[in-house]
Amino acid sequence: MPSLPTWPPKLPPHHIIMAGRRAVGWLVAWLIGCAYAASSSSHHSSSHTAYRLPTSAKTPYVPLPKHSTNSNISASTGLASPAPVSSTIPKPDHPYVLQDATPIRSEVKLDATDGVFFQFVAKPETKLWLSLSLCSGPGIEAYNTSDSDLLKQLDMSAREAREATLVAMYVATDGRTKNPGPDSGIDSSQTGYALGGWCEVVVESGSSGKTFIGIWPPKDTRGQTGTYTMQLIASTVGSLESVATSPGLFFDDTDRRNALLTSFNYTSPAPNISLIVLPTVGPNSLSSINYFNSSFCRIFDLWEHMGVRGIQPYMNSSETSRNTQPRFTRGPDSQPQPIPRPNWNGSVGQAPPGAAIVENAAVLETHVRKLEANSTAWLQQVRKQFYVQDLEPGSNYTAYLVASELVGAHVRHTLYPSVKFVTKRTRNCRLLYNVDFCPELAYAVPYNPEQSQEHVLGVLRDMISANYGNFSATLSAFPCESTKFGVYSSVATCDDCRRAYQNWLCAVAIPRCTDLVDPSMSAASQNGSELQGLPMPPNTNMYPYIVNRVGPKSSRQSYIDELFAPGDYGEILPCLLTCEMVTRSCPPTIRWQCPLWTVTAQRDYGTFADADSTGFGVGENGGAGPDNMRFGGAYSTYVAQDAFGHVYCNSMQVDRLFRESSSGANRRAVPPEAWVVLLGAGMYMWISAALV
Repeated sequence: MPSLPTWPPKLPPHHIIMAGRRAVGWLVAWLIGCAYAASSSSHHSSSHTAYRLPTSAKTPYVPLPKHSTNSNISASTGLASPAPVSSTIPKPDHPYVLQDATPIRSEVKLDATDGVFFQFVAKPETKLWLSLSLCSGPGIEAYNTSDSDLLKQLDMSAREAREATLVAMYVATDGRTKNPGPDSGIDSSQTGYALGGWCEVVVESGSSGKTFIGIWPPKDTRGQTGTYTMQLIASTVGSLESVATSPGLFFDDTDRRNALLTSFNYTSPAPNISLIVLPTVGPNSLSSINYFNSSFCRIFDLWEHMGVRGIQPYMNSSETSRNTQPRFTRGPDSQPQPIPRPNWNGSVGQAPPGAAIVENAAVLETHVRKLEANSTAWLQQVRKQFYVQDLEPGSNYTAYLVASELVGAHVRHTLYPSVKFVTKRTRNCRLLYNVDFCPELAYAVPYNPEQSQEHVLGVLRDMISANYGNFSATLSAFPCESTKFGVYSSVATCDDCRRAYQNWLCAVAIPRCTDLVDPSMSAASQNGSELQGLPMPPNTNMYPYIVNRVGPKSSRQSYIDELFAPGDYGEILPCLLTCEMVTRSCPPTIRWQCPLWTVTAQRDYGTFADADSTGFGVGENGGAGPDNMRFGGAYSTYVAQDAFGHVYCNSMQVDRLFRESSSGANRRAVPPEAWVVLLGAGMYMWISAALV
């Protein structure tokens, strides 16, 4: 697509209470219950946005919800002041007595023949949480546990080989084992290995009221020497350190000096979350990214040290609705609305509304009506976005999201999996986000650094608005809101069509800018001359789809060169499925067609890292590894980018939408408090009807 298409295209691009009718009252009550129960099947519930065309001819596009830029939202509120920490090195015969919820620092030497021992005293049958973090020390390279010949040589199982290189924590509660260790016969449930520099052991109940803890060096140091500094916390108030297994932080893009990242989705009120950004290499790095990547004290210590030295990157945070829109809908009136519960989606520290039992009928009636009236408002999802500044060009960084909440008088921290990214070297790529006419745009755009952002946005606005206006006019001729002729899709509406087209238009009209690459390290066709209409082999090397734009007239869109004068840059091609999403979302009368991957699509599009030779498959391209570990640990499909900062094609959130629409909705149980409300509502209706 050398130029933007014109339109039309040739081929491209309240309950009703029936007084005196007991049966009707009960029926209505149970219908409400069924409606709420059905709503629990929505995996990514959110209010459907009813799009309306603006009356102004100047902005004939239909925007998605605009992004909040609330400057009062702090980027560093999530980390509480460090709790006082004391240091000790217990003697073997005198285990150090831990205090409840008070961290202690100690040491364990790699060449030690014995462990370091601690004790905790509590009432019998008290639940205890023990958290161990490695604060400093050497990183020991792990064995390749998939090498069966190596395991045979070591005479170990894969689990034993993995545990042999890790600091271990052994816990005894029988009152007899005062120095627990590898030869104490400790149950595996009472043993923890500091994988990634952290582990937690939960003691359900200690019969004697005394718990004994032993920290031991790795069985196999693989030639490493030195000493580990560690931090240990024993708590009866709850877990004070937790490592999340699901992603909570997502990378958008970088330019030369800045980066943009976003958190998980949440509903108001905002959870207390904070961002930590560390150099991946150098004196302020973890030294061993694998050995310490989950260590609370290591990560927090480095961040505090950078703050003392005044070298922390500057951050600005705000809330955004970007990348929170739900998958396909059949319109706002057909959307099941779940009982509002702000913390179902991973937010922390929030109590569900309606948890208290309503005791009188009048209050119950008011409460039910409020739930119905406010369900849409409760479901408005946003993310916190972090704009990180003052980074070094062409440098690797590792980012961590930390959530904090109060547990009694103490703070619990949750550490989410890290995200890696690299800043760009070129000055020609400039990060743009919070763009109202392209709400899902959050990436670097090519333009000359001497030009103002206002000029660039004005040009882009005019370009997007003109093309979208033509499309919208064509779509308006289709009876989207009429059911007389039947709906054209069981899953999509014309609003979905507008959104899909808008995202595609933004992707092809506004290039995603990156550094130039060696053509041999790109999966994209550089000029299309080598294309022969044959199926492309899978991208087994996992290369990005980048085209080098070199020269004054090399950009996909001519206005980029003419008005922005960006110079040389690399373009990450739009994902092919940004086009296919329009096909899936729009009425067939639009006659939308996308190029075939096996013929011409490779000139102008890229595809997902896990696509097969047709451009659409899932789980191919050389294999994702066990549970898609190749892409960052969490199981995923339609991989446009991974947790290691690799961006394969410009997705405009289409990867997420395809995952959600293709996987189906996960059923979510209705909260117990919801049934209290529903059953109470039924009783109230029955009584009301009986009294009339």
